[in-house]
Amino acid sequence: MSRPALPQPPLTCAGQTLPYWLVRSPRRRTIGLKVDERGLTVFAPANLPGAHLETLIQTRAAWIRTKWTECCQKSALRVAPREGALLPYLGHAVRLSLDSGPTRLEGEVLYLNPGRGDIPGTLRRWYQVQALPFFLPRVAQYAERLGVPLPAVALSNARRRWGSCHARGMIRLNWRLLKASPAEMDYVIAHEVTHLRHMNHGPEFRKTLQHLYPDHAEAHRTLRERGFLYQAF
Repeated sequence: MSRPALPQPPLTCAGQTLPYWLVRSPRRRTIGLKVDERGLTVFAPANLPGAHLETLIQTRAAWIRTKWTECCQKSALRVAPREGALLPYLGHAVRLSLDSGPTRLEGEVLYLNPGRGDIPGTLRRWYQVQALPFFLPRVAQYAERLGVPLPAVALSNARRRWGSCHARGMIRLNWRLLKASPAEMDYVIAHEVTHLRHMNHGPEFRKTLQHLYPDHAEAHRTLRERGFLYQAF
């Protein structure tokens, strides 16, 4: 008979932390791993030493991290924003308050008038209106620093790409980047501006990006780990 799932201290796999549950059974002869929205659940024989479990978990760390990210993405995309929800904006959270007046941000509260009740659609339009005026000065800053002409900039609604640079010199930036921190935004913008000089990801591109934005690796890692939160609507 299986014992109940016992909560364990949060687990860190490949740099990502997730809830960890352990189920031991005297009938079990092998170790099983399951990753869902609850976290990682490990099914193990009753007398298997904990050190063996830790070793196995770390050998499967990349797989666990990938599955956990997928679960978080699916969970976030199912949550519709509603009254009182915390929304990501410029790397911090603002609280949503439904209001009959004009849509406006006051301090840490976003007062939203959804009109006929389309809260996600109204929110998307609000973010999009804010995005381009916020992005443009940052693009100009990095273009000037690199010594290239200011490119045309447009918004993107892509689900899998944060930015792109056309060979003719146009940069497209995902409006959802407005939910990210300035460091994450600057990484994407610096990356795409660097493509104005190098339309590849070769050594010269990496060298130029390092010069243009030295903290790009850390910002890239943060965006990779938190990006699913920005895709919720």
